Amino acid sequence: MPIVESNMSHSNAVSDIDAGQTSLLVRELLFNNRDASTLWVVEDNVRWTLADMRDNVFRLASVLKSKSIQSGDRVALLFQNQKEYLAAFFAILHIGAVVVPINSTIPVEDMAYVLKDSGAKLILSDAVFAPLLEKMPFPVLMTNSPNEVQFPSLEKAIEAGNSTCVGHPPADDKTMRILMYTSGTTGKPKGVMLTEQNLLANMEGVHSVFPLDITQERMLLALPLFHAYGQIIALYAFKCSVPLYLVPNFSPKKIVQVLTEQSITVLPLVPTFYSLILSSVAKLGPEPFKNLKYCVSGGAALPAKLLQKIQDVFPQLTVLEGYGLTETAPVLAVSSMKEGSVPLSVGYPLPNLKIELLDDEGNVLPIVKGSKSPEGEVVASGPNVMLGYYNLPDATNEAFASGHRFKTGDLGHFDEAGHLFISGGRKKDLIIKSGENISPMRIEHSIHEHPAVRDVAVIGLPDEKLGEEVFACLVLAPEAAGKLDENELKKFLKDRLPPFMMPKAIYFYDELPKNATGKILKPELKKQLLEKSQ
Repeated sequence: MPIVESNMSHSNAVSDIDAGQTSLLVRELLFNNRDASTLWVVEDNVRWTLADMRDNVFRLASVLKSKSIQSGDRVALLFQNQKEYLAAFFAILHIGAVVVPINSTIPVEDMAYVLKDSGAKLILSDAVFAPLLEKMPFPVLMTNSPNEVQFPSLEKAIEAGNSTCVGHPPADDKTMRILMYTSGTTGKPKGVMLTEQNLLANMEGVHSVFPLDITQERMLLALPLFHAYGQIIALYAFKCSVPLYLVPNFSPKKIVQVLTEQSITVLPLVPTFYSLILSSVAKLGPEPFKNLKYCVSGGAALPAKLLQKIQDVFPQLTVLEGYGLTETAPVLAVSSMKEGSVPLSVGYPLPNLKIELLDDEGNVLPIVKGSKSPEGEVVASGPNVMLGYYNLPDATNEAFASGHRFKTGDLGHFDEAGHLFISGGRKKDLIIKSGENISPMRIEHSIHEHPAVRDVAVIGLPDEKLGEEVFACLVLAPEAAGKLDENELKKFLKDRLPPFMMPKAIYFYDELPKNATGKILKPELKKQLLEKSQ
């Protein structure tokens, strides 16, 4: 039977557990003078209060102990956006083990690599992933199991678990508790070693600039929980005691349904998904979205044209844009609640971390208040920065400047008001043509200004004479399909780009390859075009 609201008394099933015998995140988010009757998670017609969450967390923790999971052991999570994922996340931390979120969208061979590389002793999963796990040599507990001999039922195990399971003392700030793998677009996925303090610090930083009111806000989460962006959003909702409404995966129809039925006020997404939501508005009108107050955009750059369209369609909305990486747990900067998103900016650095800009020689560039800064590589330091990459000492050394300052690989600058701009995109994505450094992002923003363009990626390909040449790959909005060709777009760009930045060729796609959070996979595009040219 599925895990549902408990009918048992929640007089204080966990009050007998010493606060020193659980993890920092469990203590901060599930205890610390919180009202156990507060609505915590909603998934379809199932509603969990904080008391329900606590009960399921401790029961699952006792199950993990019965499976000989000990402090430091790795437990992998392979779910959609489900309440069981969240209960498992806290249960693993409670007993001092390590959470290994699995990206359900990566190739099976990468998934197998992550499981092996992490040293996972157990997988907690949902039945939708049973076909992927049938041939993998790992023990599994599964919700909605199609075969309880091969995949024992997670629900039944939890039902029989102990709701007063004693946990493990809190870990220090050098102990890995979350092992989150990057998408591996340029090689094998890399394991990012995060501590509970990393996540706590990040939540504190976000809360200081974006406090949510428990009595007024309701948040919808369609972002994948296995991703750093979705993870921090969920934990942040819990920090604010704001009800979290889960949508298993991105479905515009389902999102609109939940927005309408549950009067959602906060909607975090990625830019690509906002475009699809706006298409729904064109069909349904603004009524389903009338309660929205905040849209949070992250995971990729928010084009100025799309920002303006969101603001035009939803004048009541405050749009906030954020920026971060898995390695920084993840948020580095976010817009001001009062000001909202500033076109092409990712907001202000969080107050409890430090951002510097480095030149090509690794020197710190001057940042003078009231003046625009030079462009340099964004480097971050503070309590949110990862320990390093798991089992990859060389990659870890390359990722840091002195003083445990993480080199993001992004090129950016500050304006006179202190807004951070990721102006040059990824440092490694720079196109060097005839000795000139060309920022793909600059060209992408210019192409995005055309009303017919929905998605665009600019890449560089080898050229015998010039070193590299510029190519653009784009997707047109559905209503513009077939109505814009390469020559017309180049005419449009003529007054917007210098000649050396003009794409040599423009390719039209039905869809561009993307990861689970909607970020365009440029390495995959480059590989496709290189194969095509050969």
